[in-house]
Amino acid sequence: MDRQRPTAVWAAINARARVDGKPVSLDTVCLICEQTLRAQGVSVALNDRLMGYEPVCASGSGAYGLMDLHVMLGEGPGCDALAGDRPVLVGDLAEDGMQRRWPMFAPAAVQAGVRASFAFPLLLGAISVGVLEISRAGAGWLTPQESADALVFADAALLVQVQQLATPDGAVGEPKELRWGAAERWAEVHQATGMVAVQSRTDLSTAFARLRAHAFADERSLLEVARDVVARQLRFEPDSV
Repeated sequence: MDRQRPTAVWAAINARARVDGKPVSLDTVCLICEQTLRAQGVSVALNDRLMGYEPVCASGSGAYGLMDLHVMLGEGPGCDALAGDRPVLVGDLAEDGMQRRWPMFAPAAVQAGVRASFAFPLLLGAISVGVLEISRAGAGWLTPQESADALVFADAALLVQVQQLATPDGAVGEPKELRWGAAERWAEVHQATGMVAVQSRTDLSTAFARLRAHAFADERSLLEVARDVVARQLRFEPDSV
């Protein structure tokens, strides 16, 4: 595999954003992923506490329809990847094993013209933020290089979402490009989330929510608050309720 491919993928995403004259968004990531991997559709859904699987954007014919099936039926590769924190790769949804695994989703997807689906979770450390799903009209597997590219697109989608979480509502700044290796900065957010979970005696999802709420209340970025936690300048006590 070409070791320069990750840089090329990020460059293509940034180039499209410059053409659009906008910051890189999840829509940008989906569009370039669709074009690069010759996909029928690419979608991103986020982990929502109420719905579990919350559709947010898609690119390509039928992508929104596939997300609707996940929501309506509560099953499918995207739902499993989101719940299991692992990639779910399906080369042929028409196979008997897939029809048994997802008895409602698989036949409906095939009828809608989707034969292959590849879902990659967006993981912020131990926290499942969402899932990026790639669908194709024909049966078959991603090549090793395509699988590697898909992981880069999942990283890009994760970074876009984390940047949005880290920016207080209403904040306006210069459009930012995504850069290869930039996601490493968010290791501090993961570390801080783990520390908050221990301090407040709660699970990681709740700890992450408290971290976000504190950043919003103080009108600071999530990364700034995380750095204070890691530096032990900020501590979260257990809820009294």
